[in-house]
Amino acid sequence: MALVTLEAAKLHLRIDGTDEDALVQDKIEAATDLVLDYLKTPEHGWTAETVPARVKAAILLALGVLYENREGQVDPLTDAVRSLLHRLRDPAIA
Repeated sequence: MALVTLEAAKLHLRIDGTDEDALVQDKIEAATDLVLDYLKTPEHGWTAETVPARVKAAILLALGVLYENREGQVDPLTDAVRSLLHRLRDPAIA
C-alpha cells in the first residue's frame, strides 16, 4: 500500500494533468519501497493518513530523485532522506 497519494506526489513534483499518472504511481511505489527497506520496517502498519510526516517527506524526496533522474545516476537515498529517517531506522545488529 502506498504511503503517499498520487495527488500528493503530483503536487510535490509540480505535475498537472494525468498523462504521467502511471509513471508517477510506479515511482511512488519504488520510493516507498526504498524508504521502508532503509528503515527495515516492512510491517509498519502505516497508511497514507497515519504515516509519520518525516517518512512521508523522505518518500517525496526520494520520489523526486527517481522521477527527475530516470537513468539512475543519482542515489535516491540522498543525505536529506537519510537524515529524515535516521531516528526511525531500526539499528543493525552486528
